Amino acid sequence: MPDPIHHPTMPRRAVLAAGALLAAPALLSRRADAAETCVVGTWGGDYARLLRENIDDPILKPLGVNVIQDVGDETPRYAKLTAQHMLPHGTMDIACFGALNGYRATEAGLLEPLDATKVPNLKHVLSYLNAPAFVPHIYSAQVIVYNPTTVSNPPQSFADLLDPKWKGKIGMVSTVAPWVMMGASLLESGTTTDFDKAKAFMLKLNANGLRLYPETDALAPAFKSGEIEVGVIWLARSFMWHNAGFPVKGQFPKEGAILYVSGMVVPKNAPNKDAAFKYMNALLDPSAQRGFAAHMGYLPTVDDAPLGGDVGEQLSLPQPRPKLVTPDYPVISKAMPDLNDWWLKNIQHS
Repeated sequence: MPDPIHHPTMPRRAVLAAGALLAAPALLSRRADAAETCVVGTWGGDYARLLRENIDDPILKPLGVNVIQDVGDETPRYAKLTAQHMLPHGTMDIACFGALNGYRATEAGLLEPLDATKVPNLKHVLSYLNAPAFVPHIYSAQVIVYNPTTVSNPPQSFADLLDPKWKGKIGMVSTVAPWVMMGASLLESGTTTDFDKAKAFMLKLNANGLRLYPETDALAPAFKSGEIEVGVIWLARSFMWHNAGFPVKGQFPKEGAILYVSGMVVPKNAPNKDAAFKYMNALLDPSAQRGFAAHMGYLPTVDDAPLGGDVGEQLSLPQPRPKLVTPDYPVISKAMPDLNDWWLKNIQHS
């Protein structure tokens, strides 16, 4: 923006030009230093802390990579990625997304394609989590949680939640609409995308006294007080509550459990791609994967990070192995606005 008060003369321009030339070596030096700087757009809180403790400091620092965390929510982070895509260089080398936004960004052509030549540890990623430009970091399954001190025969399926004995005792987070409706669709049709049947099921569940809470942490006090006895949440959350001294258990629905996957992407215009590839490789390192499992209860996304001890016992999948279902991201991406709108009108504000 031009300065409305000062009108530079030619000598002043010459002085500025000379100053720019003198500053050039310093600028070049900063750029050289930044070549091994990796800016990671991430969530804050425990997630950001665990990135530092399990990836940034123990793995990247010894490689000479300085990690800068750009902390914020996912929606504005996606908006930033979209807004900057026409620039020669964006402001992020890594962006953390859920798999749904990872799919959307891939389809929009915003991301650097990744393979084992750039990220060697990709060869260990579980086959059902593979994606062309989205690297899965951690994942968990949507399960039915219950308080074992008050519930001796927990629900085995979403269908069991319609039993009148649970009337007014079922809790969910108000923002889980797409995930819960995919679970309802799985029950009613065997697919994750029959949303008409899912809506019909949710109306019945709502009539059975479904209670909604504004955030995940609000469910724990409701369980403790006896306000609810069962709920639908990610298995990782039940792990964290259990280790905090609150006795809840997770039951995999017999019709199948929807997976939530959190991961990372490299923007096409990332300024430091070499550092970004090193970061991607580090997040798949077995030690980093085990660190997140031990503290957050999310499962490793790789085949070379077996879990042992108490963590392995708590997070081991039951036998026979439950059905784990990856969402149909192309369909759910298009359906999301309608599902959220329907949920607000018919469930949340009913």
